[in-house]
Order: sequence, then C-alpha cells, then structure tokens
Amino acid sequence: MKKTCFSIMPFADGFEDIDQIIAEAAQECGLDYVRGDRRLQPGSILPQILHDIGHAAVVVADITGHNPNVFYELGIAHQIKGAERVVIITQSVDSSPYDVHEFRQLSYRHNEAGRLELRRMLPAVLKAAVETRSDQEMWNIIRGRLPRTRILVRDLQRLLDLPDSKGLTGITIRIVAGLSSLAISDREPLDPQFPDPDYHKSLLDERNTLRKVLVGGANLKAILNPPRRFSQNTLTERHRLRYERLIGLLEGTSDIVDDPKAAEEDIAAMKQCEFLLSPVPMPNLFIIGEIVAYEGIKRTNSGGFEMTHCEKSPSEIRELIQQFDLLFEDSKRDMMRNHPPDGQLLEQLKNFYRQ
Repeated sequence: MKKTCFSIMPFADGFEDIDQIIAEAAQECGLDYVRGDRRLQPGSILPQILHDIGHAAVVVADITGHNPNVFYELGIAHQIKGAERVVIITQSVDSSPYDVHEFRQLSYRHNEAGRLELRRMLPAVLKAAVETRSDQEMWNIIRGRLPRTRILVRDLQRLLDLPDSKGLTGITIRIVAGLSSLAISDREPLDPQFPDPDYHKSLLDERNTLRKVLVGGANLKAILNPPRRFSQNTLTERHRLRYERLIGLLEGTSDIVDDPKAAEEDIAAMKQCEFLLSPVPMPNLFIIGEIVAYEGIKRTNSGGFEMTHCEKSPSEIRELIQQFDLLFEDSKRDMMRNHPPDGQLLEQLKNFYRQ
C-alpha cells in the first residue's frame, strides 16, 4: 500500500492554492495526498478521519486562523502519530496559541513569493518527517487499540530488520497479558466491542511478527492473567479459542491447519517461551528488549490497551524490566510451591479454562 500524506486545514475560500502546494509536495515525496472532506464514503466523519490519520506516513496541519476543527484534528494527530510526524504550517507563527508554540512551525506569507518559498521548502520537511527514526520519537500516550497494535507490530518488525548476523539471540520480550499475543487465533470472530476488520488483521500481524522474532532467536517471558468466567458456557468465543490455541501450543500442536510453515513456526516459537500464571492483577505490559515498553492504561472496565503509555527512556525501561523480573520470579516461586514439582503450568491453565 502506498504511503499517504493527510492534510488538516480550514475548508474555506483562500486555501485552494495552499492545498495544491501540499498535494504537489506530497507527490514529489512519493506520497498519495488525502484530505478528509474529499472522502465520498457515507457514515460518520470522525472514524474516517481517525483512520486516515492513523494510516498516514505524515500529517500536514495549516493552523492559520486558529480554526477549532483544525486544532481538534491536530491534537488527534499528535496523539496517534507523534509530533515528529506532524508538519505544522501557518501564515502567523507569532500568534500561535501557547499549547502549540513549542512545536516547530513552517511559516509562510500568502503572496506569490511566499507560496513559491513554501513549495520549495515543504518537500524536504515532509521527507524528514516520514523518515523520523524511532530514537527521535517522543511517544507518551497512544490512544486506541488499532494505533497501539500497529506501532507495536512496527517495532517488532524493526527487530527482524536488524542487520545482525547473530540473529536475535540475547533479546528478551517481556509480556503481562491475559493469554498473550501468541494465543490469538485465526478462527476467532471479531471483537464485538471493537468489530473493525483492520484491528483483527493487526492482531494477527502482532502474533505473526512476534512469532518470527522468537523463531529468529529472541526469548519470551510472559506472566498470564487468564480471563475466567463462572463456566465455559459464559466464556466468550474469542477467549475460548485463545485458551484452546495456547493449551494446544503448550501440548505441541498448532491450530493453524492451512499453512504448514506457520504451524511449524508456532511450535518452534514455543521453545523460546516461558509462561507463568499469576493471580496478581497488573496492567498489560509489552517490553521489547531494552528498546521500548508499552504499558496498558485501564479506564473503568476498558481493555488494557484502550490507552497505552509508550516508554522509550532507557532508565524508565530498565525500571519496568526490574519490576517485571521481580514479579516473574515471585510468580515462579508461587507456582512451584503450590504445584510441585514443576509448577504444572499446563494443568493450571486447563483448570482456569474449565472454571
């Protein structure tokens, strides 16, 4: 799929030439140009805007005139894409509101010379935003399950793209989750609370990319807090299939029947995994080596990744790893003490499933 440039600007007379400049600059950078008001599909506008911002490689926002809709979408873009992939342009940089004054802005004059200068400078700025390296990003909060999953897949894929002849040996993935990404099944239905096919595909991408990372030599340490109901009859179909898939993997079988290579990788990946069960509630956590950590933030009864804190500070990641490792060892001791001699993970998981 070709990368896109999404523009945010007042849909008013006087901006047609600026719209054309952005479109030409995007095309020069090899990007398709997308503007929200030009969509022809029916339905609510906001989900379409969220979709377009989430899929865009770069977002351009013209904040001239301080249009409320522009600032609303700019805030969404900063949360979903990160400020490094949002290019702000304006005719009046000196009067920018305080909350956006700290961000670099490309100022232009709305006359012939100013338009020529904007056309000259914009492609380089767009290209720099698209090529922003992960170590230059300043993620804090990611809102929404789909953006979180896509970013997570991207960072796992970066491990696979490392030009290291030793593979991924020595890298540890640490997870706190219900049943972990590896339990996601091809056969499970869409989540009724979030029935977006793109989200379902992204979950499978997460599972498949994690599996390739493990087959490549990385290790997985996972603390599981399995979902439980009063009986199997009240367990959701999605959770039932995930239980059955993970139990099957622990027994040495895969539920993937139409892709022998993927099924083979399933079994190979499990050799790199150590799973523990813990009754101690914790936020969902996904730590990729010492590179990045994603910590789910719950609000009322929302899922663990409705909001996600993305941490890239080395000192903060080390602290999260230390906390995880302490809990991991405590959980291991509890399992060995309560279910000697080896903790009987598989039997406990089956018991959780039957409860």
